[in-house]
Amino acid sequence: MTVDQLKHYEAENVQYVEFMISAWCPGERARFAQAISEATEDAAKLAALQASGLAYCVATKRNDLATAIGMIRTSLGCDAPAPQPGCSVTFRYIVQIFRGNPPDDVFVQTATAAALIRAEPRLVGLNLVGPEDYLVARRDYTRQMQIIRFLAGNVPVALHAGELWLGLVPPPDLTFHIRQAIEIGGARRIGHGVSLAFERDAAGLLADMRARPVVIEIALTSNDVILGVRGKDHPLPAYLAAGVPVVLSTDDAGIARIDLTNEYFRAARDYGLGYRQLKAIAGNALRYSFLDEEQKRAELERFERSCVQFERAVAAAQSPLENAVALIKAALTLPPGDDAPGNRLQVPPAARSHPAAGWQ
Repeated sequence: MTVDQLKHYEAENVQYVEFMISAWCPGERARFAQAISEATEDAAKLAALQASGLAYCVATKRNDLATAIGMIRTSLGCDAPAPQPGCSVTFRYIVQIFRGNPPDDVFVQTATAAALIRAEPRLVGLNLVGPEDYLVARRDYTRQMQIIRFLAGNVPVALHAGELWLGLVPPPDLTFHIRQAIEIGGARRIGHGVSLAFERDAAGLLADMRARPVVIEIALTSNDVILGVRGKDHPLPAYLAAGVPVVLSTDDAGIARIDLTNEYFRAARDYGLGYRQLKAIAGNALRYSFLDEEQKRAELERFERSCVQFERAVAAAQSPLENAVALIKAALTLPPGDDAPGNRLQVPPAARSHPAAGWQ
C-alpha cells in the first residue's frame, strides 16, 4: 500500500507524507491487557506491561518496519540508477491507536506506540483513530487523553478531535473535545476541529492554539461527506482569521476517493483562498511536520526551490501584461498579516505541477 501511495503522491507533486499505521503486537495484545488489569494506577500498569515483555514487542515491530521499508525501496528501485516514481517522496509513519476499545486496551496500544516512537526515528508520532462519536470513544474521552498524557508526554502527538456535529452526539459532547486534546493529551496538531464553535470559550481556545502553536488539519471533503458540514458552516475561515496555523488534509483518501489536489481546489473554490495562502498552507505541512529540525530545514529548502520553478514556469507562459496584472492583483489581495507565522499555510493549488506536502 505504501508503494502504491508513494507513486500516486509523486504524480501529485506531494513532497512529504506521514502515513498512519497500526503497530501493536497482535499475539501479545490480550496478554498485555490481562497483565495490567489488576493495577489501579497508571505507573503500576506501565510497570506490569514492561515486566510482561513490552521491550520484546517493540524490538519485533521495529524489525518488521525495517524489513517493510527495505521492501518498499527495493520495489521502487530507489537505490538503482533509474529509480521508479515514488522515490522522491519523503515518508514517515504515525502509529494509530483505536479509540473504540476499553481503557486497558487503549493503554496497551498507547504504551506500545510511544515506546516504538522513542526507539524508531521513522515512526514520528501517534494519533487516535475511529469514530469520535461512538459510545466508547465519547464515554472514555477524558480517560484516553489522560492515558496519552501519561504515556506519550515526550513524543509528538496529533489527535483527531472535534470531528463532531449537532445530531451525532449529545450537545455537551461538543463542548470540550478539542480543548482536552490540547490541554490534557498534549496534541501539537488537531485533525478536523469542526466543532470549534460549540467549544466553551471558543475565542480563548483559538488564541491558545495560535500561541502554542497547535496546527489544525482541515479535511474539507471528509467533513462534507461524513458530517455534512461545508461552506459557511465550516470553521476554516475562523481558524484562518484567528491566525491558527492551517494545513489541508485528505483524511482517508482511499475511502473518499479523492486526492490532496482536490482539497486545495475546494479551498480555492469554496473559500476564495489565493496562491499566497495556499502556498503558505503547503509550507505549514513541512514546518509543523514531525520531522527533526535538520530534515525539516532540508525539506523546506526543497519546497522553496520547487515553488520558484513553478512560479517561473507560470510567468514564462504569460505575456508581460498578464504578469503585470497578476502582480497588481497579488499586491491588492495580500491578506493582513500574511507574513505572520499563523498565516504560513501549505498545499498545492489545483495545478498538479505545484509542489506540496501532505498528511495521509
